[in-house]
Amino acid sequence: MRSLYIIIFLFLCGGLFSQEVVTGLQFNPVVKAQFLKDKMLKSGNGEDTIPITLPFFDDFSSNSVFPSSLRWIDRYGFVNNDYAKYYPIDRGVVTLDAINDTGSMYPNAVGGPDAFIADHLTSRYLRLDSAFSPVPRSLSPSDSVYLSFYYQPQGWGLPPHASDSLVLQFLLEPKHDSFSPVDTTHIADRWRHIWSSRGMAWDSIPTPNDHYFIRVMIPITDTTFFKKKFRIQFYNYVSLASSGQPSWQSNCSQWNIDQIYLNYGRNLHDTIHREIRFVERPPSLLKYYQSMPYTQFSNNPSNEMIDSLSMVLTNRDLIAHSVKYSYLVTQPGGNFTKSYETPSINLLPYNQYASGYVTHPPVAFTFPISSADSGLFEVKYVVRDLIPGSTLADTIIGYQKFYNYYAYDDGTPEAGYGLKGTGAQMAYRFKLNKSPDTLRAIRIYFNHVLDKSNIQFFYLTVWNDNSGFPGDTIYSSLVLPQYSDTLNKFTQYLLEKPVRISSTFYIGTVQTTDDNLNIGFDTNDNSTANLFYNVTGSWIASSTPITGAPMVRPVIGKPLPLGIANVTSGKGSMKVYPNPCSTGKVNITIDESETLKNKENWSISISGLTGQWLYHSQESDVVDVSGLPSGIYIIEARNTKTLQHLVSKLVIMK
Repeated sequence: MRSLYIIIFLFLCGGLFSQEVVTGLQFNPVVKAQFLKDKMLKSGNGEDTIPITLPFFDDFSSNSVFPSSLRWIDRYGFVNNDYAKYYPIDRGVVTLDAINDTGSMYPNAVGGPDAFIADHLTSRYLRLDSAFSPVPRSLSPSDSVYLSFYYQPQGWGLPPHASDSLVLQFLLEPKHDSFSPVDTTHIADRWRHIWSSRGMAWDSIPTPNDHYFIRVMIPITDTTFFKKKFRIQFYNYVSLASSGQPSWQSNCSQWNIDQIYLNYGRNLHDTIHREIRFVERPPSLLKYYQSMPYTQFSNNPSNEMIDSLSMVLTNRDLIAHSVKYSYLVTQPGGNFTKSYETPSINLLPYNQYASGYVTHPPVAFTFPISSADSGLFEVKYVVRDLIPGSTLADTIIGYQKFYNYYAYDDGTPEAGYGLKGTGAQMAYRFKLNKSPDTLRAIRIYFNHVLDKSNIQFFYLTVWNDNSGFPGDTIYSSLVLPQYSDTLNKFTQYLLEKPVRISSTFYIGTVQTTDDNLNIGFDTNDNSTANLFYNVTGSWIASSTPITGAPMVRPVIGKPLPLGIANVTSGKGSMKVYPNPCSTGKVNITIDESETLKNKENWSISISGLTGQWLYHSQESDVVDVSGLPSGIYIIEARNTKTLQHLVSKLVIMK
């Protein structure tokens, strides 16, 4: 599973030979981080112990990554609040796609039209033989047992192909062993196909009364299923589009599922689960950024604060409810407090709104001005029913961050952004309140791509401003992309020399190949008004119809602490000679006075321009390259202890 998106690509506006490209992802950093954490704690997929009783319900609103082991036995689905598009049923869905429980694309994912089975979402054993409230009794088809759920294809990802599908099946017979006097036969689970939906885009949903989700109601009438060990299982078929550009290949075929509910005593019109909830994640209280340097904020706080929030509420009852919404802002460890409460709101049932009830509480304050390097504020949002004794309520918590970087994005990629064309340039605009300042580093999140096809040299570049467009180049350095396996762990490029910046500046990339660098793209935030590209000699404002925020962040202010993880081009720290090489042997030395403490912590790898490893070993003074043909290669030195990553080109001439 793991939610993000298959290897289909969208060609979006651009020039004849170069253009903007938006793709899905081939890797999920959130899932990878949780997988590694669970592996360390030695926790994984669940197993049944005691079958659970009805009612069975999950709305995936908990702050988890994998489905709860209290209800599900596998962890291929991805629980999230980012991928459902436009007015979800409530906060949180489970997403099925082509990424597995380790956060990576399934190993059998290859380009081509054939579909393969990817994610599974399998319930624990369910007691469909008996009811236990108010007194124990047997269940039968006459008890009107229904399974219901909502689903949405695509969401903020890329749409499932027409040959893809979402499938539901019921367990006919559990796995067991069959014994004979001479042998034991292992019998696998037997399932019956119950329901399926073909692949489609979200705007092809045929039931507008349910907004952008489709409701499914399935009566269970076959006595075969009324047993002690009953299961439901969802799974999806995925097909990967082949592509002449490997750097575009990524994941799609995304299905979002919500409010899975199985119980007796229901009917076809029993579609309501009474609740009053927030629908979306907490917003930023800043007008332009998700995060910004505290020193820059403090120089003009009133200009940086948002005027009002946009909060979407949902009432899943059949009747209107009078509710109140409030927020409370506090500073952990400090004494700053601000609060607001709305007057009473008449919240109608959710299906009487075209896109949810949206409240816009004012933000009539600013965060305190400070000379501190950083700041953190907690924002708690509460909505509650005003009927005395009612338990209908919801609470969500967000954080406003002030660190040493600017961020338009929220740290989670839903897709990938890049340009097509050798020499294509991408520039991202940022504005200072306190000028001048010092640019120390640039952070970029790169998506994993099949076969590492986006690991191509590019020029990390900084421009000044020219009447609202990038102007003169004031910094440029040849570097390589690097993958991160953890949420919010960007590749950080420490600038070889700090760059003085004033007023408005731009950071970005200049490509050396035709490959898409595939930078993380946050589709929940929109900063395309500050995004520019240049493919023909003139800068053009971004015109991609899929709005979002490329995950590129400038780090400014004071010098960075020593020892912080960083990627460099290797200048002055790794020496490769002779280069060009015609002798068959290359000498590689690392400046121990700067980077090398323990020689055994280093490894050396050589790869071609496609990213495929051709040589890998512990650090050595001499490497035999006689088996490599003439051409251009990339040498990388990595330190497993300090995370230092050094890169150099190698030219072999025979």
